[in-house]
Amino acid sequence: MYIAHFSAFTTPCELQFDVATKEEGDRILASLLTDVKYLQKQYSFFDVTSEIYAINHRQSDTFTLSKELSALLALALFYARLTQGAFDIALAGTLKQAQKAISLHEYQAISAKLTPFANFTALSLEGERLYFSNPYTQIDLGGIVKEYAVDQTIMRLQTMGISSALVNFGGDIAAYGMCHDEPWCIGIQDPKKPDVNVATVMLRDASLCTSGHSKRYTAIEEHRFSHIISPHSEQRYAQMSIIAPTTVDAGVWSTALLVNPTLSLPKHMSKAFVL
Repeated sequence: MYIAHFSAFTTPCELQFDVATKEEGDRILASLLTDVKYLQKQYSFFDVTSEIYAINHRQSDTFTLSKELSALLALALFYARLTQGAFDIALAGTLKQAQKAISLHEYQAISAKLTPFANFTALSLEGERLYFSNPYTQIDLGGIVKEYAVDQTIMRLQTMGISSALVNFGGDIAAYGMCHDEPWCIGIQDPKKPDVNVATVMLRDASLCTSGHSKRYTAIEEHRFSHIISPHSEQRYAQMSIIAPTTVDAGVWSTALLVNPTLSLPKHMSKAFVL
């Protein structure tokens, strides 16, 4: 089994796949990393050369998208409607600006100003044309592009004839085939004890994603604000793990249920662990 570790999307990543030689594995890895780095750069919220940055710093409320981004946005807007706004790229993008504040007073002032514009209903997508109802709404694909990259990596490996693989980008995991004649055994990490697993999952031809509040946050005057931006102040759960057919499905629903636990999970998915 060929195993590689690297960093992408600001998280540690791991690839495992079955090949005959290390040289073959190295060639496949180099090709995959080119695609992963492209997605990371092209859809970054912060990279000034990214397509997302250009949209968020637009001079007009109409923007022409690339084909891939128009497909990603169509998917993100579909999920926003399906989750009743619990997964919302406009909420995440617009209110992310408040996390630059240096005081709670400034944070609250920015949030109050931008909240009326922090909703996916401010966007309208027609083919490859994206329309905004105001100049303030911004978008952030951080909740979907890493998962999309995992799914794309799995698809690339399959087209290369790889019969068994595990792709793990910062806890967004997809597995297909078998690992030593058994399904892949995946540990779900305890957020307070990184060396301890709170549960294990046997995964085959499916994806597992875990969303949580504990690891990534912004601190302002000793107050912690989760990287998962939510209109709800109450946080019923600290962590949510979902198994689904695709990583995008698993990632979106793990976030959406963390934000709004009253949502009904689609029947073809399942909760792996809730903390």
